[in-house]
Amino acid sequence: MKRTHTLLMYTLTALSACGGGSSAGSDTALEPTPDEPSIFATVEIESPVEGRVTTLSGAIECSAGQICSVDISDVAFDETFVAEPAAGFVFNGWMQKDRALCGDTSEPCRLESADFEGSTGSPPPSQDAGETFYLTPLFVVDRRTDAITLAGEKILYNVGYTFDLDFYRNNAYSCGLSGNHTFMVMNPASGGETDEAPLWVYLHGGGAGFYDENGDYQAVGNQTEDTWNREETFDDLLVNQLQRRTLENGQPKDITLTRRIQEGYRVVLVSMCDHDQYSGLGTPYPNNPNPGAEVNGMQATMSAVEYTVANYPTTEVFAHGTSAGSVGVYNLAMSFAAQGIHLTGVVGDSVLSPRVLDLFDAYPGQPPRQPGWTYEGVAEKQGFYSDSNNRNLITPEARIDAGFDEVPLLFVGGTNDPFCFWNLPPIPEAATAGQNNCEWAAQGLIDTIAAQPASPHEVANMAGEGHIPTNTVSTANDIVDTFIGDILAGNPGLPFRNILGYNLMMMGHSFFRPMAEQLPYHAVRSGVAGHTQAVEFSGDDTGAPLSLWNDAGHRANIQAVLDTGTVEMFGMTYASSGPTTAGYELWLDYALSKNLDTKFFIALPWSDFPSDYTAAAYADVWQPQHDGPWHDFIDELRALYPGVEIFCIPHGQVAVEMFSLFEAGNLTDVSVLTGGAGEGLFRDYKGHSHVGEILHDTMELVWLNAIYGVELDKYAYAPGYITDIKAIAKSIMDGHDPAYDKQ
Repeated sequence: MKRTHTLLMYTLTALSACGGGSSAGSDTALEPTPDEPSIFATVEIESPVEGRVTTLSGAIECSAGQICSVDISDVAFDETFVAEPAAGFVFNGWMQKDRALCGDTSEPCRLESADFEGSTGSPPPSQDAGETFYLTPLFVVDRRTDAITLAGEKILYNVGYTFDLDFYRNNAYSCGLSGNHTFMVMNPASGGETDEAPLWVYLHGGGAGFYDENGDYQAVGNQTEDTWNREETFDDLLVNQLQRRTLENGQPKDITLTRRIQEGYRVVLVSMCDHDQYSGLGTPYPNNPNPGAEVNGMQATMSAVEYTVANYPTTEVFAHGTSAGSVGVYNLAMSFAAQGIHLTGVVGDSVLSPRVLDLFDAYPGQPPRQPGWTYEGVAEKQGFYSDSNNRNLITPEARIDAGFDEVPLLFVGGTNDPFCFWNLPPIPEAATAGQNNCEWAAQGLIDTIAAQPASPHEVANMAGEGHIPTNTVSTANDIVDTFIGDILAGNPGLPFRNILGYNLMMMGHSFFRPMAEQLPYHAVRSGVAGHTQAVEFSGDDTGAPLSLWNDAGHRANIQAVLDTGTVEMFGMTYASSGPTTAGYELWLDYALSKNLDTKFFIALPWSDFPSDYTAAAYADVWQPQHDGPWHDFIDELRALYPGVEIFCIPHGQVAVEMFSLFEAGNLTDVSVLTGGAGEGLFRDYKGHSHVGEILHDTMELVWLNAIYGVELDKYAYAPGYITDIKAIAKSIMDGHDPAYDKQ
């Protein structure tokens, strides 16, 4: 993203800036400071490429693809931030993450000064001046799966295998001229719809076409308006797309798609019936003879994928496109990435580069395209993903140059591809580089990937190959195999394995609060859907359950949340001031009176004053306490509340493990046991840890696994430590007595 910087004379002040208090429902206050100007906070606006952020006053604008920093100093501030999606996208709320403003809300975000009432911004409490808070909109493709119906079933017997096939029609999306968008699911060989398998999404080719202002249809080769503007039937997808490509003389043809079928992938083939390279976002279909016609290719494709993973057990998800499908799978990956869903990998059987626009300018209407075909006509029809004004934001080169590495991309092309005019004289830029047009068109993307550190992306522009090499018997298919193998060797996460989130109430002290407040950040990143929470904090022993009950203010705050009857999980901690079950019983009784299905957890913190011990002595304090009396304590509560789920989280063991690593010289991320940020494992004699550093970050992962069962070795989280904190957290939870885990 591009970065811009704006200095505005405002001061940002958060409620509950020090001491205890509720972080549930806190507002943002911005108050004037009469002293000399100084920057008290920065609001960093992160505008995705799919839209922008403005304010109602017009004073602030952060354009698409930019990161805009607003330094706030010493004049009263009152601005309402508004998210404006590009055509074809919808605003899906402000991102919920650490230090996010208006996180997990979908209303305009108002940050005001003197009067707190009505302010919707909610930065976390903090004492630190000069902090940065974030405002990030989510723009997504609006789509529907509710109108998808099963339209046919077949059993296919082929070369010793049996295949179950299901054919679906999405009645929400009409084709360009007649019928509806369709897709076909081919279950794993000799398997069925209940078998878990990786998914191979295949988008076939067919070019792109449009109606010009005279109503004439302009396309590729001998195509007419009827070629790709009408519904693709079951046989169209099965015979014309699948069997025609994967069989030769009745035997399997050794190409990429065939290999995936043989390896046991489930395959979904998606139709293209708006002739839009699978990229339409519900915008008008220009000059179409059908009144009100729309271009829906991307909406229908995303819906097909989502329906498949929701109804068929799915692990990894790869997308493979040939020719027009190459454009489709790249845009598909970007559309899912816009909402935080990252496909396992993408194989595009054409090299996508903005340099082709220069070739189109040099050779307008040249075969294989028809004489009246223009890129401008395609762009007008397809909208966002083909708009040349967006070339510096949305092309693979632009995305990768901006740092995109969440989805590995492989582009396979041929230097003798007629679609990049290899057989015509090189344009001047290509001639200067000593390349033909196809070589030159691919070189920009090749250079961009080479410049990205540790890039997961690849280009294979194969000498002498023509159009769509992965649909021919060639070494291109071996390149794809290696690409897939490298991805799977990294044990990637499962992109659509969403976990249903809880509405949590959590209360505790400073050895509890940091993990609770960071839970939303990890929930979003790990695919937890619908996580919400409130946190009540009070320091030291006053954060124990009995102390919080006895404090009228804290009790009222917590009970107000419980009174909604929507709390599904209630988390508490332990302090030496409340060593009996008395305080816990008070809270369990109250919570269960509001929701009988409430689950409970108790998080056992680490022992304080660590510098008084050796690592072994420190472990001897915590470990026996956890394994003996603590589990007995959980058993006592369970006996008092039969049928109620009560589990514990052993995040305190992280301190034990890291103390041991440090003493052995194996924790190189810190230099002292107790010291300042970036140096010490603990920050003070009491044993507090540094927020946002290695001890807390590892404890957060223990919580994530304990509450949501997230597979930490597959969690796409890279905090940048030398120490493998995911492995430490995983080993702690793997070694935890499962009888005291969440069931």
